[in-house]
Amino acid sequence: MTLERISTGVATLDALIEGGIPRGFTVLVAGNPGTGKTILTTHFLYEGLSRGEAGVYVSFSESKNQFYDNFERFGMRFLDFEKDNKFAFLDFASVNKDGIADALQEVLDISRKLGAKRVVIDSFSAILLAFDNINEARIALHVVLGKMLRSEGITNMLIAEVPVGTHSIGSGMEEFVADGIIQLEHGPTDAVPATLKVVKMRATSMSREPHVCIIGEKGMIVYPKQPLKMIFPVSTDRIKTGISGLDRRVQGGLLKGTTTILAGASGAGKTTFGFQFATQGVLDGESSIFCSLEESPAEIRSMAQSLGFDVSELEKKGLHLLSWIPENQSPDAFISALASHIEAVKPSRIVLDGLSTFEHLYSQEMYLIAKRLVNLTHTHGITSIFTILTDQQSGLNITSFGLSSIFHNIILLRYVEADAQLKRSMLILKMRASSHDQSILQFSILSKAGLKILGTMSEYQGIMSGITQKVYQKYLNKEQKIAAKQIAEKEKRNARLKAQQKRIIEKEEHARLHRRRKRV
Repeated sequence: MTLERISTGVATLDALIEGGIPRGFTVLVAGNPGTGKTILTTHFLYEGLSRGEAGVYVSFSESKNQFYDNFERFGMRFLDFEKDNKFAFLDFASVNKDGIADALQEVLDISRKLGAKRVVIDSFSAILLAFDNINEARIALHVVLGKMLRSEGITNMLIAEVPVGTHSIGSGMEEFVADGIIQLEHGPTDAVPATLKVVKMRATSMSREPHVCIIGEKGMIVYPKQPLKMIFPVSTDRIKTGISGLDRRVQGGLLKGTTTILAGASGAGKTTFGFQFATQGVLDGESSIFCSLEESPAEIRSMAQSLGFDVSELEKKGLHLLSWIPENQSPDAFISALASHIEAVKPSRIVLDGLSTFEHLYSQEMYLIAKRLVNLTHTHGITSIFTILTDQQSGLNITSFGLSSIFHNIILLRYVEADAQLKRSMLILKMRASSHDQSILQFSILSKAGLKILGTMSEYQGIMSGITQKVYQKYLNKEQKIAAKQIAEKEKRNARLKAQQKRIIEKEEHARLHRRRKRV
């Protein structure tokens, strides 16, 4: 039998529990003070009222006037529904132990009178204090709030307070009696003020992963997590990189829809490379997004203008400059906002400049953050470049976060000290499904020209080790002469050997003819 599901009033929460709460369930909303329990349950009630379902809010701590004032600023006008006999606020703040049974009976009577389909009790922790022992509380929860409300077709939410620093929910028995449990906890930073986790929901396939939530102008916002997939369309089309001299070294450009990680030290040219790539898309008649996690749009425009780009004209034609401060938002909030921009702009290219800025707060989550961002671009068929800051080290170590396997292409930018100068080098470490130039390329960043490949650095050795030395031509010439001499001597030896073999064959043939004549 298919269960009827009703919305919680928070769409992203509904998505975690197959579209909503099964009708008639008792759901425990447990959490630390200030994590948004009342707001979440109020969303649940208001969603029902908006759909024509009467509701009841039962408060053991807050007055009606406080409730109305607090939620009117979120756009929830409960008073209007009360006037239409669709909503009732029951204030039991002054109820003592002896009156708890009458209060619960009144909840049932009012619910029946209104034909209520949704009830919120704030809080069950207050009800527990009115009972002498845990068994009485269990009966109240299971019989009065469970069976009786369910028999009326009422779905109810119970709020349970969880003291800061503890992990148990209420007395411990609510977890087993309730049909569902939604847990709210304080987050570690202002960027992650609270997290929501669906701990339990009977007869429901659900996600138990914690989700970041905040309180915004319209109430609670639960940020979705970008899903991780592995099935995406594959294209053989190639697109220009916008870097002079690079395309011919990678079979004409990057494969459409691929993701590239551009790694290098500060000032190596990552931002310039990424901006030229985004700009090339606009020049080809497509929309592009350049998103910086390190600089403001004004700083990006200033950089671009110094390279000779008419940024105003590019923005008119489809270049979109975005900027975020990772410390002010959680990664999920950022990915959700970026997804909204992608839906609106529908770009063919995107550059995310400064992926490594997430490292300071989310070093343990860097792999998943990168993978979710890559999946986002894959889902929309976008060709993307992600820049990441790395230390200038010897060898080919890109990052300690294991990100290399996530990306189709890897390009490393390095400084090289040579001829008493600081030169820039580029090495294409990986280009999936493509042959590519494996030389160490030298490039420069020129005013009014941007990043340009100058050629290979074949005259140097030891570049990746950090000890660059020039390979002098006289040594190369000497090695070439030695090699040519060895080849000539080998050819002479082969010629002598062939001549010797020929003489032996002729001698044997002569002897054979002599023996034949003698017999005749």
